[in-house]
Amino acid sequence: MSEGFYRAFEDKHRGSRELIKGRVEVYLPFVLPLKKMYPHDSGLDIGCGRGEWLELLKENNIPVIGVDFDEGMLKACRELNLNIELGDGIEYLGKLKDESLSVISAFHVVEHISFEELQTLVKEALRVLKSGGILILETPNPENIKVGTEFFHLDPTHIKPIPSQLLSFLPEFYGYQRTKIIKLQENIELENRENINLLDVIDGASPDYAVIAQKKANKEILEKFDDAFSNNIGLSLSELAAKFENRLQKIETKAEQAETKAEQAETKAEQAEAKAEQVRAELHSVYNSRSWKITEPLRWGHFQVKLLKQHGISVRLKPLLKKVTQPAAKKSMVFVNSRPALRLKLAKISRKLGFHSALKSVYLKLNTYSVSNSHNKFNLRADSLTKRPYKRSLYQPNYSGEKLSVDEILIRIRTELADSEKASNNE
Repeated sequence: MSEGFYRAFEDKHRGSRELIKGRVEVYLPFVLPLKKMYPHDSGLDIGCGRGEWLELLKENNIPVIGVDFDEGMLKACRELNLNIELGDGIEYLGKLKDESLSVISAFHVVEHISFEELQTLVKEALRVLKSGGILILETPNPENIKVGTEFFHLDPTHIKPIPSQLLSFLPEFYGYQRTKIIKLQENIELENRENINLLDVIDGASPDYAVIAQKKANKEILEKFDDAFSNNIGLSLSELAAKFENRLQKIETKAEQAETKAEQAETKAEQAEAKAEQVRAELHSVYNSRSWKITEPLRWGHFQVKLLKQHGISVRLKPLLKKVTQPAAKKSMVFVNSRPALRLKLAKISRKLGFHSALKSVYLKLNTYSVSNSHNKFNLRADSLTKRPYKRSLYQPNYSGEKLSVDEILIRIRTELADSEKASNNE
């Protein structure tokens, strides 16, 4: 691999030095009790890389040495004057004395080595660690679908992902007192969010995890680490899947409720339509009954009384009288027009009694209404109340096939009446 390649790759894809240093602080509760127990003993970081963990332990006054075979990565450690060696970390571990270290760590190393080398690392760490000593193994979490299918394969030096159940089984198998899996770097917001989507399930599980194993020790030593080992950290794929499934169930429940309400509404609409049809049938039966027809004058009278109460007698009396008397007046006009002798007698009587002008005005209004609204249904004659014998008038619409407007007809009627009045006066 080209010199400096892996250093540049780590800087781009793993994260900045400050970011990684902040992340590894999660392991301090497992290490700080060892400082009090073994103040003069040191630790070993296999594959120390840029030295973020070494720097953090140095700040907490815990002596540690880092081993890495990449000179480009160690350059960053030398810049900070950290205690490092160039070489193979597992070989270095194999040369150490029994029970000579308090803590051994390997961050993102196990995915780079064979399973046989991993077994050797776990066994040798157990030999080298002091009583109650801590082994930390951090690696990408294949439980995260995005990590397992994509991000893990970005690193060309990765061999294969290791499931957390397999990595935690190794220390158990080789005789460590207890192990714990902690999951890391997840989105904290997802822990408290209930409505998650499918993308959250795919890439929301903790992208990294670590197995922390402790060598056998007496009860007094182990009790100092109980709080750290009892603390649950991280977000699993099963938790996210359960939240997503719960959300789907809620959506399905709401959909079923909405469907039920829609069916109920449809049923009510059908019932309402049936009732409306029944009411229409009953109304049709009522409107066609003899009693409805017989009581029509009573209903009309009741309605008129109601209008009188609402609007007053002075407002309603005139249209009421007009509605009642107009049909009779029209029939009387038709009756008189069909009998010339009767028209002449009525004209003579009206002159003697002095109401000829008033009677002629009423006649004219009725005649005008009939012409404009009845399309000349009746054969009206403007000279009906005069002594002059009838002759075809020019205002009749059928005269010589001529079509006249209503205004023209009224003008001719007034002209005819004026001529008739002059003739009567002369006589």
